[in-house]
Amino acid sequence: MAKTYKKPEMIGQQVGWCPGCGHGIIQRLIAECCEELGMAEKTIQVVDIACAYWSIDTLNCDGIAGPHGRCAAVATGIKNVYPDSNVYVHAGDGCSYVIGLAETCYAAQRNVPITMIVVNNGVFGMTGGQMCAATTLVGDKTVSSKAGRDADVAGEPFDMLNVIKSYNIAYAARGALYDPKHIDAVKRMLKKGFENQRDKKGFSIIEILSPCPTNWKLSPVDAMKKIKEENEKVFPLKVYVDNGGEING
Repeated sequence: MAKTYKKPEMIGQQVGWCPGCGHGIIQRLIAECCEELGMAEKTIQVVDIACAYWSIDTLNCDGIAGPHGRCAAVATGIKNVYPDSNVYVHAGDGCSYVIGLAETCYAAQRNVPITMIVVNNGVFGMTGGQMCAATTLVGDKTVSSKAGRDADVAGEPFDMLNVIKSYNIAYAARGALYDPKHIDAVKRMLKKGFENQRDKKGFSIIEILSPCPTNWKLSPVDAMKKIKEENEKVFPLKVYVDNGGEING
């Protein structure tokens, strides 16, 4: 029997992400998961003042744009006030792992029962494609590393989930968007993160390797190829933590 696919009701209108950007795929997966779990009516999104901001205008749910880098802290406050809500962060790697590194780590340390979705596209996308200290690959050219990232000058990118996994959290995983199989795996990771929140199991973080054709100066097809052949070697796709840890305090 043929299966009918339709737009999730949570998606209210089109957005302005660049052609080939992965944020739109992620947004649809979020909407599908929330609807399939019956959480759409009690979902609150916290987005960054960056590429993820477009989601505020698109999804039919409550939401707030946190100060750049402070999304985990804002989501923590919302969850404390509305403990029965489905509170999630949709932010980039620069927000979550550079400017907001402390906020992300302390949310994990306290095992705050939120779902944090980190889009790893290797650059600061909205501000013009500057190097991201956490995720830009050595040799990758950006507007602030025109000759390519030099490890002797800027250090090397690091796997933040290797740090996060040391905390007593519920879930940490990384997926990618370069083909349907891996997109489906990302959806399962997102759903797991929302289920953990529903079941009061604690902090969940899902990092997603996503293309940025505009700032990478690549076609959408070549950007997906780069993720598979280059980025995945530095940022392996796997589940780092899945223990349903108890909520601290």
